[in-house]
Amino acid sequence: MKNRKIPMMLAIVLLFTITPAVTAQPHWSWRYDDECMVFAMDFNSRGHLALAFGYYAVLLTPEGKRVFKSPTRDLAYSIAVSDNNYVLAGTRGNFVQLFNPTGKLVFEYKTGDQVWAVDISKDGTRFVAGSNDGWVYYFSGKELLWKANTGAPIWGALMTPRGIITGNDAGSLILYSYNGSVVWKKNLNGRIWRVRVSGNYVAVLSLHTGEAVTSDVYLLTLDGNTVWRRHFEEYVRDVDVDNGTVAITGDIGEILAVGLNNETLWEFPNFNPAWHIAFRKGYTLAGGGGQVAFFIDPSGNPVWIFEDNLSITAVAMSPNGRYLAVADRTFEQINCRGHVYFLDRFPGGELVSTTSTSGVPGSGPSEGELTSTSPTGKTPPMDSDAIHTHTTAQTAGENGENGFPREKISFIAVTGIVLLLLVLLVREMRE
Repeated sequence: MKNRKIPMMLAIVLLFTITPAVTAQPHWSWRYDDECMVFAMDFNSRGHLALAFGYYAVLLTPEGKRVFKSPTRDLAYSIAVSDNNYVLAGTRGNFVQLFNPTGKLVFEYKTGDQVWAVDISKDGTRFVAGSNDGWVYYFSGKELLWKANTGAPIWGALMTPRGIITGNDAGSLILYSYNGSVVWKKNLNGRIWRVRVSGNYVAVLSLHTGEAVTSDVYLLTLDGNTVWRRHFEEYVRDVDVDNGTVAITGDIGEILAVGLNNETLWEFPNFNPAWHIAFRKGYTLAGGGGQVAFFIDPSGNPVWIFEDNLSITAVAMSPNGRYLAVADRTFEQINCRGHVYFLDRFPGGELVSTTSTSGVPGSGPSEGELTSTSPTGKTPPMDSDAIHTHTTAQTAGENGENGFPREKISFIAVTGIVLLLLVLLVREMRE
């Protein structure tokens, strides 16, 4: 009996020895700290990051310089940024506010309730807002072109090549033309909690509340045709879509990707909360509701796992998949502070713009500080309002032979050890 236990103990020791390499922490390029917390984040195709940060709209460059920090009417709940750095914020104070690239407020409009959803054209000339009052508002410059009553609070409002798509609390998914007429309307039942668009595809999350929350995830086309529907007996928190593939996360025990034929492309087991997801170029960033964020490659393998000691509030990824951002917060009775971790996956590389008109009109101080997250602990030179560091998540020291990431080598090794452990357990039980 003792001899049989030796390989079992060896397998367990090897498993615990090698596992930490799988969960290697990312080497962030820089971190931004400020008061309160981040409610929403949005990247433009140039890598600039807009933040709905407490009572402010904030714009940061990919290099970690704060462009502006401008006050909003009450808490900023939603945010969008154009490719020429116009920032649109929706607030708890019922306002839609537009800031120019220097942070000056150039337009605002008061809706009937708090504004949960905003979107803006690539050139910043046109924008849309969805309000808790049930109305969708469409603007050009400083003019309200039209508004429409959907009949229930709106959680999603996006500009698409075919028009403006909205989803509301009554389960109505509506596509409006840019002149305000209804192109099509579908009733998906439940509460439409998320609407995401990529190319000709729309991903929708509908929630059904009762003794327990159940969920339906839909993939549709912009023509209004349903490609597939998948039901979950659990609480799906967020979805995102990239060229017809849908990434899904929530209280479902896993993060997964689903293809055009409703086939599961990969599943990543996860029993940590992950309430937010970003999906670009096959890569997935998920986290929120807990203290862990995951960056997953197109095959469903973890590139890295960020183990934070604070609650994660939001995640974001740039359209080309180059830039990543994770926000967290600390909350005390008197003091609340938020942090934004930023990662450039290809530092020093050329910026690849993903701007595409696609038929969408217009397509085309001490309160906040940036701190180095360099593993060396050295502080880089400081300019007037930012501290810069260019630590890379893909340094030579992190790669194995031929540049193959050590995380993947370790993941494969751990998988082999786990299989060995299962074989030994089965053999032990049989004997």
